Amino acid sequence: MAAAGTVTAGAALAAWSLLAGSGAAPSAPAPVSHIDAATRACLLTTADTDTTGTWAALGQVARASSGRLIVQSYRIPTGVKPAAYVNSLLVMGCSTVVTTDDAARSAVAARLTERPLPKARFVVVGDRPLTGTTHLSPDAVSVRALSEVVTGAAGR
Repeated sequence: MAAAGTVTAGAALAAWSLLAGSGAAPSAPAPVSHIDAATRACLLTTADTDTTGTWAALGQVARASSGRLIVQSYRIPTGVKPAAYVNSLLVMGCSTVVTTDDAARSAVAARLTERPLPKARFVVVGDRPLTGTTHLSPDAVSVRALSEVVTGAAGR
């Protein structure tokens, strides 16, 4: 009987403290991680090495962004539909997909034929431009050029 009274008193005290409060509206907790809020640029390739310097430049852009940009590198696995793999990157939150070889360029080309993607950006680093993408020749890859494309500042 005494235990029931203690539980009831505890519940009443908890309810009163929640309802009485200080009168101020509750505030949202401080964010613990910026990962879901950050812009995400993804390098898509089929090669183990990046001869264009794109990955190194993307890393420099991310370091200079104070956590507002996350860069990740993905290699297209063998035996998958390339356009479906590009879709998976977009679903994972890649706002910009950067390619550095012909197979990855073809994957983006296949994806672009499916339906428009107004919020996604595609960058092709190579000798052949692709309609619907930003083209950078391998000689034009730089921290500034990639920063402008990834942040959407190019062409403004």
